[in-house]
Amino acid sequence: MKRREAKVMSLKVAEGIVKALEKLGTHIIFGIPGSQTSPFYDALYSSSIRHVLVRHEQMAAYMADAYAKFTGKTGICDGTGGPGATNLLTGIATSWTDSIPVLAFTGQQPLRQIGKGAFQELDHVSIFKPITKWSTQLVRAERAVEIVKEAYRIATWGKPGPVHINLPLDVQLQSLTDDEMQLLEKWPFDLSPPLPAGDPHAIKEAMKLLVSSSRPLIISGGGVHYSGRAWKSLRALAELLEIPVATTLNGRGSFPEDHPLSAGRMGLHAASYNDEVLARADVILAVGCRFASMSTRRWSNVNPNGILIHVDIDPGNIGRNYPAKISIVGDAGKVLKKMMEEAERMKMENQRRREWLEFLNSAKERWRESRWFAESRSGDSSLKPQRVCMEIRRLLNRDAVFTLDAGNNKLWASTFLEIYEPCTWIQSGCFGPMGYALPAAIACKLAGPSRTVVALCGDGGFYMSLHELSTSIQEDAPVIVCIFNDGALGTIKHRQRDSYGGRFISVDLKNPDFASVAESFGCIGLEAKTVSQLRSALKEAIREFKRGSTAVINVYIDGDEPLPP
Repeated sequence: MKRREAKVMSLKVAEGIVKALEKLGTHIIFGIPGSQTSPFYDALYSSSIRHVLVRHEQMAAYMADAYAKFTGKTGICDGTGGPGATNLLTGIATSWTDSIPVLAFTGQQPLRQIGKGAFQELDHVSIFKPITKWSTQLVRAERAVEIVKEAYRIATWGKPGPVHINLPLDVQLQSLTDDEMQLLEKWPFDLSPPLPAGDPHAIKEAMKLLVSSSRPLIISGGGVHYSGRAWKSLRALAELLEIPVATTLNGRGSFPEDHPLSAGRMGLHAASYNDEVLARADVILAVGCRFASMSTRRWSNVNPNGILIHVDIDPGNIGRNYPAKISIVGDAGKVLKKMMEEAERMKMENQRRREWLEFLNSAKERWRESRWFAESRSGDSSLKPQRVCMEIRRLLNRDAVFTLDAGNNKLWASTFLEIYEPCTWIQSGCFGPMGYALPAAIACKLAGPSRTVVALCGDGGFYMSLHELSTSIQEDAPVIVCIFNDGALGTIKHRQRDSYGGRFISVDLKNPDFASVAESFGCIGLEAKTVSQLRSALKEAIREFKRGSTAVINVYIDGDEPLPP
């Protein structure tokens, strides 16, 4: 009798991994099964974890990335060996660039076959190593549960990022040792990351600079938004000190863009008022921001004479691209709370600050009177992309979630579609892969079933992931898709027009009828060529979405319209 009970209690390594993921609070895994991951999938069969079958592993990695950005939890994805593993790479590189915690599992042939030319054999560990915080392979059952635990810790502690675990087929089928079984039974462990609050002396000195400044500015980056989830503390500090707030592309949503203190999104093709404020700020508090190329107009838009206070959990980010007068290594939320406590003890004279805020308001007015707004209101003729963004914003709730592809569609939206709430701007990041918006939207809808989720795509990007409409239908995850259709790879076409004398090569697309394609997948297909048609299509899409249908709107935009400089 005792022998039978011991046999029932015994778990295979694959089962132990799934049990460990359950204890870590995993609800969803994105991926595609394969022969080398069959034991892992068999363990998922009896698990509480929901597995989402995608149509391409790259989309699984995108979904894991978007899920983590939207929820603040760790995203999980999987692929089998060889091509399944390599298909994950682009999405994992996206998470690596944006510092997003993701666990990626790949299958592998049995250890005894490695090096003999086994089917789909590849050194996955070496391939994933440059784009992960840790890439490892299970080689024995004695370490299976411990490695999952360690992978989660590495992914989430300090500067977050992706981790990769390679699962040889024979190791997955081994039995867990007694020690590993006991490790599972001892769970839960406290794996919440330590949150350093920064050097108190440096924080005090930083607050003296901010309080005495006449033209201060706060820059809020992805470390506030996606990682730190510190938007409440940031807003409280900005309002207390009456300091304008600019955001990076990944920081959008950490501060409402209709707030009087909003200085907008910074970087390439940003609103002109943002550049004016950045060029004049005398003290800059940058939180969770690494001053990457896109947000700094290739390191040209920040006042070189301004004093920089740089806060980041990763000391390697501080002072890398701009010298910092005060460096504070710490968690965004913890540091901002300490700054608030210090600010409340200080006496503040904000008379000079009023001139700064008046300058911000006048700069905003000049922007609203620019030609990009005037031309977008020109009747019911061809659709200017900025007008499309404004109409989408006007008809959707403040908490609607937008997911973005790479390309001009993202740049138009980042400049003309205001973002008001946290985690309602989920973008493909500084790595900039195409095809991200649709799978990201599906992941956000699965994570937040009550939310309205809208994927904003270019026609080129939509081509790369339109097959995931099937995933949306199969997983009952309705979303709204808006295709900015200019019949081209717009970003590159504009570059060839502006920098290469209009010598266009391989940028024009012969598109199908995307509305009909959507219908063939079982979605609602709509199209718009004028403002009135766009409004009608958006209203119908919202109605169908509320009824549980995915709706795709093919929006024919004026592809010749130039982005703001």
